[in-house]
Amino acid sequence: MSRLLGVVLFYVAMVLACSGVGLFMLIAPARFGNLVHESLLLYPEVNPGDWGKKLVLRLLGTGFLAFGIRLVIQIAHQAN
Repeated sequence: MSRLLGVVLFYVAMVLACSGVGLFMLIAPARFGNLVHESLLLYPEVNPGDWGKKLVLRLLGTGFLAFGIRLVIQIAHQAN
């Protein structure tokens, strides 16, 4: 039982992480971009008029949400 619970918690954490990051990227792309810039220096700083950088972040956020949805569908399909 505890092994099953560990697997379930792992998948729940993966789905929540993907959906949380994806929603954060969709809702506040400038804030997410600046957070990544200040923390890791992986993304250039996002200014208020940088619509291209915001668009890239929103597309990546949509990808994260799609991955989370695909993961949930795949798990539900395997459960049947």
